[in-house]
Amino acid sequence: MNSAALTQRSLITAVFEASNAALDQLSQLVPEIDRDRMEYAVASVLLEEAWVSAK
Repeated sequence: MNSAALTQRSLITAVFEASNAALDQLSQLVPEIDRDRMEYAVASVLLEEAWVSAK
């Protein structure tokens, strides 16, 4: 695996860990939240921000 792929994999892992932690907090406020959909949405935003800031 090359360095760029490893860096990308690390970023994706960190983003999903952060979105999962955020959802843990949010689900305490909104217990009926669809965690899978929200995790995907939060991760998408974080990955987009990482992509934009890398440009």
